[in-house]
Amino acid sequence: MVAVIFDLELIKRFRKGQPSEIVEIGACKVHIGKKEIIDQFQLYILPKRGHISKSTRKFIKMKEEDVDKAVSFEEAIRQFANWLGDDYYLCSWGKDDKAHFINQAAQNKINLEWLRNYNDIQKPIGKLITQNPNNQLGLKNALKIAGIEPKGKAHRGIDDAINTAELFIKFIDRIELQENTLSEKEILNQYKKYKRSRFRHTDQRQNKKERTTALHSSNKPT
Repeated sequence: MVAVIFDLELIKRFRKGQPSEIVEIGACKVHIGKKEIIDQFQLYILPKRGHISKSTRKFIKMKEEDVDKAVSFEEAIRQFANWLGDDYYLCSWGKDDKAHFINQAAQNKINLEWLRNYNDIQKPIGKLITQNPNNQLGLKNALKIAGIEPKGKAHRGIDDAINTAELFIKFIDRIELQENTLSEKEILNQYKKYKRSRFRHTDQRQNKKERTTALHSSNKPT
């Protein structure tokens, strides 16, 4: 089996509760026995509204010509799942990227059978290189502590995936990867959590708008 290290980049949000759409998938395959990267995958995704803002493109280091290559989320998942193959572990730095896959796939009614053998490698590596096992160590600091010079640019999916893979390779003999499947219950619970968060922020904005309207109304001369 291979370990697939992946990283997602999202559209830049300007308010709480704004949908977090995936705009880039970056991934690489690590041959566990040879302890080396053997393949890479990178794809830009066009949001539902059909536009990638300039601020998002700047944040993820996306060029103008890359916009024309962007595909729909459905097509991106199809290509990614085909690229994964049959026998693999899926690994990411923290659980957020897994949650984003679940949330967006649930919204678009896309099959998630490929999201299996998932491992969050942030925690086990963090335990190996820091004194505080509960500390959610950022990738940049983890690379620095491990003595690995970062490649490429931060907040670019493929570059972050490669750097995470290099970190994984350094500690590969001390990490035990788990085989697992994604249950319907986990998908439902994660999606409910996402929806509650969306509704909470929406309600807060609506309440603020109503209070502002009421205040303006009360200040009008009679």
